[in-house]
Amino acid sequence: MKKTGANSKNTGRLPAVRPGTTISSPITSSDVAEFDYASLGGGKKSKARSASANKSAPKKAAPKKAASSAKRSSSKKASNKGKAAVAVIAAVLCLLVVVGGALYLTGYAKPVIDFFKPKIEVTLADGTVQEMTVDDARAELATDTFYNGIIIDGVDVGGMTKEQATQAVAAVQPEAPVSLNISLDLDGSIYPLDLSSLPLESNMTQVIDEAFNYAKPAPDASDEAVKVSYNLYQQLKNQPVEYTTAYTVNTDGLLTIVSGVVEPLNSTVSDAYISSFDVESKGFDVVPENVGYSVDAQATSDAVKALIDSRTYEGTVGVVAEKTEPALTVAQINDNFGLVSSFKTETTNNSNRNANIALACEKINGTILQPGEEFSFNGVVGQRTTANGFKEATVIQGGQYEQGLGGGICQVSSTLYNAVVMADLEVTERNNHAWPSSYVDYGLDATVDYGVLDFKFKNNTDYQVIVLAWWDSSDSTCHCEIYGKKLPDGQYIKFISEASFGATPTNVEYVANAEMPVGQTNTVRSPHSSCTAVAYQVWYDKDGNEIDKVEYNTTYYRSFCKKVEVGVLNPDGTIAQFDAATGTVVAPPPPPEETAPPAETPAETPAETPTETPAETPAETPADTGEAPPT
Repeated sequence: MKKTGANSKNTGRLPAVRPGTTISSPITSSDVAEFDYASLGGGKKSKARSASANKSAPKKAAPKKAASSAKRSSSKKASNKGKAAVAVIAAVLCLLVVVGGALYLTGYAKPVIDFFKPKIEVTLADGTVQEMTVDDARAELATDTFYNGIIIDGVDVGGMTKEQATQAVAAVQPEAPVSLNISLDLDGSIYPLDLSSLPLESNMTQVIDEAFNYAKPAPDASDEAVKVSYNLYQQLKNQPVEYTTAYTVNTDGLLTIVSGVVEPLNSTVSDAYISSFDVESKGFDVVPENVGYSVDAQATSDAVKALIDSRTYEGTVGVVAEKTEPALTVAQINDNFGLVSSFKTETTNNSNRNANIALACEKINGTILQPGEEFSFNGVVGQRTTANGFKEATVIQGGQYEQGLGGGICQVSSTLYNAVVMADLEVTERNNHAWPSSYVDYGLDATVDYGVLDFKFKNNTDYQVIVLAWWDSSDSTCHCEIYGKKLPDGQYIKFISEASFGATPTNVEYVANAEMPVGQTNTVRSPHSSCTAVAYQVWYDKDGNEIDKVEYNTTYYRSFCKKVEVGVLNPDGTIAQFDAATGTVVAPPPPPEETAPPAETPAETPAETPTETPAETPAETPADTGEAPPT
């Protein structure tokens, strides 16, 4: 469109003209200046605007009549143009309505309408991704039949209604079992369940409802939820979803039944232990271990229900329980417990002494020591009295041999001492004799004296210890054995000593015996040299190889000279004089002889020459001790 003269740059763009519109007269610059879309509202507003324009315009010198005529012509043109614009707009709106209605009726308007609706991207069965509106997805998913790809008990119910699917599934459902034969198993122990009181019910209705609702979105589902449902719906075409019906039981009732069976199975863990020892068979009497169980009745009941739901009406279900294993079992006791050590010594042929040894062994035999418990020889054997069955035999008392009740039982304590050390038990009290004993090596003896000296040891293991002791009359031997937890890896211990000696005293100690007749002697002690003995525990492996040598203790024996008793009892009951330095006894002078009265005619006889009676030198009589050891 052309612009007008010099005034064109002060005006805006000309109004657009619809194609085909015919303009009856050319538009002047004054027409453009006068035109206002507000004038479309009516003539009055236009007149007001014209009046205002006329009022503000400067008066011209032209005649009044000519000015008025020009004004009327301009107002009329503006009014005609406004009416034309209104008519054009109305025509366009009518045309749009007619065209839109036609498109809607023919379906061509949907793409336009869908353009403004919310959309989602979905994945089709063939894996392609497609954009569609949420409304379209909802509409496709909204159906009163099962989706294709839903299978119940092997029946493809796709496209069926609920009623149709129910009939189809019921036709293939198995009959209810006559009974439930289910048991519980706890570590191999079987516990039957009596489920006869529980009614069996099919869960077919629940399964059909669940299958029908598969992938169906809720009415108020979000756009994202609809997308997920639609994708699942599409996947059914490639991956069918199968459902299985089953017979079920009432869970509450089942829990009561299961609890009644499993609750008594709750137990506290305890170790196996040795209750006693059979002395004859030398075997342990063992109380078995107990495994600890903390049973979960609810979980066990759920496992039984799961078995039924899987259409399995017979079988065994493991009891759900927290299990605590004992630290020591019967098998471990049998494998690791037994004879730990043994020791024997030879006795004499003295009957009283052997009787005392046998009696002490009998009192000790079968003693069981608990972990940490201490053994006391005097406490177990008791006081050596006649009332307790002990007899007199040779004992060492005050550094010499004497006769005393219980003589010989020190051989039992010494034999036991060696067995205890070889079992690596803790000795808490041990005393050596005045001089070494003949039945054990130097430094390996243990003397006892009731109320004064004792032999004690402690069970320093974590398990029970059994002490066996006996005297074997067939070969006059004293035996002691220790039973308990064996030393590791088949190891064993030997108890040995190494001794060094001082010089043997040559002097003799003489003592008077007022109960022994003059002329008799008795050796109550042989000479003994001093001795230092170092004892060792020597460890060996199961193959007899020495693996360790541990110094155990040191024993010192003082020297003793020979000691002899000399009789000083005179025939008349008096006590003779005694020289302790030489052991000689001075005999008393003989009594004076009586003078016979003279005969009337006595025959003269020569007087007798008295014979001098020398002082008696005692003949030494050694004590009959032989190999008799000290107590």
